[in-house]
Amino acid sequence: MFAGEIEFAGSYFRVDNMSFYGLRLEYALEGNSNYKAWKDRMEVVLEDNGLKEFIDHDILKPPTSDVKDLPEWRKCVAKGRRIIIEGV
Repeated sequence: MFAGEIEFAGSYFRVDNMSFYGLRLEYALEGNSNYKAWKDRMEVVLEDNGLKEFIDHDILKPPTSDVKDLPEWRKCVAKGRRIIIEGV
């Protein structure tokens, strides 16, 4: 495991300082006219930050009894959502 990574369900994900600030100005969603380009760019930003699998639900929410993985899962989902909100 490297600095800025977390282990979740046996896999490692990079959740270090994200470089998506300024996304709102450059990649803002402007409705149907730029949705496809916005979506493609957003997917790249999420992938680059190791969060796309959390947003796509490829990584399922662990049971609430899983005190080790649940807080990290919530943290990753929240960061992914924040990236998307910044881009809207």
